Amino acid sequence: MENMKKLTKVTAGVMSFALALSAVGTVPFSSPKDSASAASDFHVFEYEIKDLLISHADDYGIEGLVKEPQSPWYVYDYAYIRDFQYESFSIGDGRWGDPEEIRQRNIDLMDQVDENSVVTLKFTSFDYYPELMEENSNNRSQNTRDYSIYEITGLKSANIHYYGDINDDGVIDSFDVIMYRKALTDKLAEPLTDSQFDNADINKDLEIDEDDLHEVIDFTLGKTKEFNSASAIGSIRLDNTVDVLASEGQASDEAFAKAEMNLGVNILKKSFDPTNKPDENFLISPVSISTALAMTANGADGNTRDQMEQLLGSGLTLDQLNEYMAYYKNNLPDEKKEKLYLANSIWFRDDPTLKVHDSFLETNKKFYDSEIYKTPFDDTTVDDINSWVNQNTRSMIPKLLNHGDLDEKNDVKPMMTLINTLYFEAEWDKIYEDFQVYDDKFTNFKGEENDIELMSSMEQYYYDLGDADAFRKYYKNKNYSFVGILPKENDIESYVDNLDADKLLEGLSEYEDPESVDLYVKIPKFKYNYESKLKDVLIDLGMGDAFDDYKADFSKINDLSVDDAAKLYIGDVLHKTRIEMAEKGTKAAAVTAVMMIAASAPQPQPKKEIHIELDRPFVYMILDKNDVPVFIGVATDLKAN
Repeated sequence: MENMKKLTKVTAGVMSFALALSAVGTVPFSSPKDSASAASDFHVFEYEIKDLLISHADDYGIEGLVKEPQSPWYVYDYAYIRDFQYESFSIGDGRWGDPEEIRQRNIDLMDQVDENSVVTLKFTSFDYYPELMEENSNNRSQNTRDYSIYEITGLKSANIHYYGDINDDGVIDSFDVIMYRKALTDKLAEPLTDSQFDNADINKDLEIDEDDLHEVIDFTLGKTKEFNSASAIGSIRLDNTVDVLASEGQASDEAFAKAEMNLGVNILKKSFDPTNKPDENFLISPVSISTALAMTANGADGNTRDQMEQLLGSGLTLDQLNEYMAYYKNNLPDEKKEKLYLANSIWFRDDPTLKVHDSFLETNKKFYDSEIYKTPFDDTTVDDINSWVNQNTRSMIPKLLNHGDLDEKNDVKPMMTLINTLYFEAEWDKIYEDFQVYDDKFTNFKGEENDIELMSSMEQYYYDLGDADAFRKYYKNKNYSFVGILPKENDIESYVDNLDADKLLEGLSEYEDPESVDLYVKIPKFKYNYESKLKDVLIDLGMGDAFDDYKADFSKINDLSVDDAAKLYIGDVLHKTRIEMAEKGTKAAAVTAVMMIAASAPQPQPKKEIHIELDRPFVYMILDKNDVPVFIGVATDLKAN
């Protein structure tokens, strides 16, 4: 997994002090005399440590080892300890920022780096270390040395990239703007490297476009301070006024897994169409969709509620589903190597015709911990919603709505939006080594071959699903797993059309004895985005009344007795996802927005060898330990990143 660091304007400015790096040792500036003079003017010094092997990092600082040349041939030895302690005080007039905020940023940044990673570390300090002003200054007589860090201003490693830094030099400046222009006009002397592309794709749409260029121009001109940053939300937040005790909920079990799997498979079968260019690679989050729709269903009544309950619950009542969802959200992992975040919010128009029932808000606060915002529903609300989504998907989905989406058009007036976001990140239980990753081909559903990188490993858990081979590969702590499903016949459309959720869950409930199978697996490295409007799909699945301005009954959302009361129905359900699959693990995110509008035991056998190579169209899932599908996807046309 690759990590992205968002550079602030201050950071970029400080980093611009750093010049060329030396071959060995530490050089903060190219000229010690000039650098010391410039630093003293600002009462702060910036240093750079190259080839620092991180042995430990925590809330107090960093411990690492530095390389030292042991001979003229530069045979390195990591034997010299360097301790870096975070400062918790500031000096002067506060121009250097809040020390506690900076300290927390240091901690968050180092959380992106694994132990035993080799990095280049840039940092500022109020202390002067003359030995760091000289090349090759780490002599052997100083086996241990302590340094004080005020702010980490730069951190470079193989897995960290910087938004906007298209030339990958650690600084965002006019040279990046020039290179963006060359990239957009096909005038680059050489193609962008993978690292440069990741830096340059600020809005994460897998393209380098004018939007990315404008972001960099605004940043270099000082109009913005961060890329994909969560701006302050101006809408009035009301959930702190809703006094209700959160529900502990009902623990996940087979019934909840069945409901989520049925919803996911049903939407997959109705939506998947590899012949439609934008939908070649498919990905939905059943948990995200179910959460947003269940929040909405809490305001439904009559036949509208019955239809939504039937689709979402697969035999569960809405009250039961609320309890399951509450428990699910309250018991998510939040660790460095395994995390799943869910966030919910309700946004409604500040309008005298829309008086929202307290009971509706209380229910969604109790079971879904929903944030509640009263807003003007204009472009400022669009900005607030995008900022909220961006923040809660950790910048994987920086934008949900466009300006004008909440404007009244053709007698259709947007009144309320119910949103769920989901962010998943986990390392593999066994991370792939370099020798397990190699170039190969992926044959897409048209029979065309694309270049791809495949990750090869032996696994334990093989499932014979009859018409498909499947395997399960666990993430850290084994709370979540990746399930790859390869149809035995090379017809992905037919396989998806005939998927049965209950049979799939049953098939994944029991794997073959690992002692009887040698299982060889190949998973492609890939990343892609997917987005869909689910209105037609949900109508086909039996939820039609909710989208009908005449039949819809959402009378539990707002008071229809007020003058000119807004009668609500669902205009559409927006769904966006993104996934990144790599050697270390997986990152994925989803957002779902419900747009409410007003209108008018066998005998021992010889060991068998099984190869499952996901080098042609396949179905995949990310499941929790109860087989609740967090994501369901179909990959039909993968290419090298």
